[in-house]
Amino acid sequence: MEIRRATIADVESISALNMDVQNIHAEALPHIFKHISDPGFAVPYVTEQMNQPDNYFFIANINGEDVGYIFAHVTRRPDNAYMHPWNFVYINQISVKPAYQRQGCGAALIQAVRDLAREQGITTVAMDTWFFNEKAQAFFAHEGFTMFNMRMWMQIDA
Repeated sequence: MEIRRATIADVESISALNMDVQNIHAEALPHIFKHISDPGFAVPYVTEQMNQPDNYFFIANINGEDVGYIFAHVTRRPDNAYMHPWNFVYINQISVKPAYQRQGCGAALIQAVRDLAREQGITTVAMDTWFFNEKAQAFFAHEGFTMFNMRMWMQIDA
């Protein structure tokens, strides 16, 4: 397996790799997430994100096939009246093709983000996951992530 920093030439592959996880989200929360059938659906978005200097994409490739990716953002929050300065790397997205899950691809992608954080002198990697995605939560816990914040919502009549 090769893990490499993605380039603009990888936007179509990243878009296609996101389809599986996107549709998992759409099944669970169809009023929020769109069902996707076009592998190129996210090409404009990925292109825009790749052009941002603090965004990093990494690709997992096995035998010439792109099988997963991770998208992370270096976040630098300055000191303010309420909080000390806080720098962290935030994982926005991760997806591994189902046929390649449980083979170390996701762990290797997470390791690429750990390495990025170390290179930046940052000691925290953060991410969030949707409540319904217990499989992802188990994976993230296995990788060493622990709960530090909880988001809640309330649906109201318009």
